Amino acid sequence: MKEHYVKFDPRSKLAVVLSASLLLMVRANQRMEGIFVLLLLFLLVINGGWKKGVILTSLYSFFLAVDYFLFQQITGAVTAFLSFFFVANRLLLPPIMAAAFAMNQTKMSEWIAAMKKMKIPKVVIVPFSVVCRFFPVLIQDFKQIRRAMKFRGVGINSIDLVKHPLLTLEYIIVPILVSVETTSIDLSAASLVRGLGSDSVNTSVYEVTFKIQDYLLLLFLLLLIVWEVLL
Repeated sequence: MKEHYVKFDPRSKLAVVLSASLLLMVRANQRMEGIFVLLLLFLLVINGGWKKGVILTSLYSFFLAVDYFLFQQITGAVTAFLSFFFVANRLLLPPIMAAAFAMNQTKMSEWIAAMKKMKIPKVVIVPFSVVCRFFPVLIQDFKQIRRAMKFRGVGINSIDLVKHPLLTLEYIIVPILVSVETTSIDLSAASLVRGLGSDSVNTSVYEVTFKIQDYLLLLFLLLLIVWEVLL
């Protein structure tokens, strides 16, 4: 059964990421922070990423509750460190949620089409496409290395890392480094073969246009930023 979700333009998703970063830099008050987290939860739910939204919002609520109920008064170095830990993780969650929303249900080809429409230079587009495709391949290679090690009777867990740290790291790091070099060369070649570095005008099968939901989202983000700056 095909899932139905509301699709957003990559440029409006980028605006959400920039807004989350801006609110983090200006240290928005908790009310504004809470409204923005609820907005991100709503966006993830209607964009087909409700599991990510629920998990990240639950983490945010947990960090907020712990800091509010347990660390209202700092009485020593331990409580100061714990308060800093929970506050720092809570402040990082809105940008993480925004990044999860930006990557959810959006293909790399759509991001490339959107960046071309924004007239971003190719010296930025090509490395960006390579990096974004690199990490999923790296994770897949790491899983294959784990399966190969388990097949040979070598486990990767905390106990093995403590008992045989150098041996375990050797089994992990050496194959990863070899895979990283090969993968980076292959991805760079694939990007150039697809014409990303060409000076001619490229076409795309993906339609990158603003729809009503994109305009509403941008308007709401603008109102939030104006409210935070003026009030």
